[in-house]
Amino acid sequence: MRRGRVSMVVHRSGKIYIAVAIVLAVLAICGGNNFHYLAAASMLGYMAVSGETGKFNIRGASVSLFLPDEIYAGTPFFATVEVTNTKRFQAISLLDVSVLGGSAFFSVILPKEKKTATIELVARRRGANDAGSVTLRSPYPFNLFTCSLLIPCHQRLTVFPEPLRADDSARMSCMVGLDEMDEALSRPGPQKRHSDSDIAGVRPYAEGDPMKLIHWKSSAKTGRLKSRLYEPLNSGKVIDLDRLTASGVERGLSCASWEIKESIRTGEAIGLLDRGNLLDVSGERQDKLSMLAALALYE
Repeated sequence: MRRGRVSMVVHRSGKIYIAVAIVLAVLAICGGNNFHYLAAASMLGYMAVSGETGKFNIRGASVSLFLPDEIYAGTPFFATVEVTNTKRFQAISLLDVSVLGGSAFFSVILPKEKKTATIELVARRRGANDAGSVTLRSPYPFNLFTCSLLIPCHQRLTVFPEPLRADDSARMSCMVGLDEMDEALSRPGPQKRHSDSDIAGVRPYAEGDPMKLIHWKSSAKTGRLKSRLYEPLNSGKVIDLDRLTASGVERGLSCASWEIKESIRTGEAIGLLDRGNLLDVSGERQDKLSMLAALALYE
């Protein structure tokens, strides 16, 4: 992440310290006492060193943010913050990292060392969101000032609708069985997607078989093209989003989100019917995440 400009905030202890330094400086000017001159100069020098040391301490930090692939609105999730000390000789001390309303504290990060921390975050609204900026803060070395560094994150996150379980009657009314899809759609039935666990065997390649059906390992062994033979997908369900959103868009999206999230947990095949367009019925997790992303960006 690109580094910004370090800013400083004066603590209450720092304000008291500055006030005492000013009083000593005034006494030195008015009274001509060498001790007052020496004390005021020492305190001002001490303050300058504190500020510059704090700035140098925080400048050497490089931050990376790792987000999970499932983020639901209003639901806490865990992200990982990784901080790297890019300096060769000096450690980074007393560093607080804040992002998306959460924070992590690192006491000491040695030169060229990487440290990670897990923070709990909450995204409040669905859709494509920007992670915003990462803020680094440190009171090092003397707690007179807090040095802050704002680093633009430029990381996008897709927040899925908040999962909400509908009552049983509503769930039944919005589900379309796989055997009903030919009637529900004006085009041929859904192209159901399989995983490797559904392979029943291989057969000789037939003209017209798509490339994705070719079993390359068997083909290489026999010298002839072989195609995968899958078990039929007799189980699964399709969510009719139009029915779900008829009584309220956000509630409907939340109910659909719950169904897909539950299917990720159980491994059941599921599809999403949105305004006549069917997202392929699939038991694959990545396909289900694509359906959740479609819900997140629904307009």
